[in-house]
Amino acid sequence: MLQSFTVTKDSPWLPQVKALYESAFPANERIPMKQLLDNKIQREFFAFVDTIDGTPTFCGFSNSITRGTITNIVYFAVGPTLRSRGYGSEILKAIREKHPETRLVVDIEVEEDSKDDKELELRERRRNFYQRNGFEASPFDYLWQGEHYRLLSAGGTVTEKEFRDFWKEVLKDIPGAKYP
Repeated sequence: MLQSFTVTKDSPWLPQVKALYESAFPANERIPMKQLLDNKIQREFFAFVDTIDGTPTFCGFSNSITRGTITNIVYFAVGPTLRSRGYGSEILKAIREKHPETRLVVDIEVEEDSKDDKELELRERRRNFYQRNGFEASPFDYLWQGEHYRLLSAGGTVTEKEFRDFWKEVLKDIPGAKYP
C-alpha cells in the first residue's frame, strides 16, 4: 500500500526525491531544492513509498500548492523503473483525496514544440496519462522559463485569469519572483 511522507531537509527520503527531481525535470524547469523545502511558500511536498517484496521502496514524489479552490501540482514524478505500474495514478488519487473541493491543475510541455520524435512521444505519453486520470486541457497555454506549457485541470476548468491570480497570490511576498 502506497504511503506518503512529508519531505523536509531532514527527511530520510530526501536523497531519492532530489535525485528523481533532477533527472525528471530539465534544469530550466527546476527551482532550487532549497526553495522547495523552505516555508516562504506553503507547499505540500510528499515522498511516496510502497513496500515491495517486504522492503520500503521510494516510488515518487509530488510538490503542490493549494490556494482557494485550486491545487497546482507543481512537480510530480514516479521513478523510471516503477512507471506504468499505477503509482502515478495512485499519487494523483492521494492528492485528490486530500483536496476534494479543489480543481487540480498540472502543466505539460506543448507537444507541437517537440524537437524530435522521442521527445514528442514522451509528451504524448504524459498528456495521455493525465487524460486517463481525468484531466482536460484548459483554454490557454503560457510561457515560463523559456518553455511553452499547456495547462490541464481536473474537477473543473481553470481560466487564465484564475491561474495568473493564483500565482500572484502565491508569490506576492517573494521579491522578484516571476509567475506564469
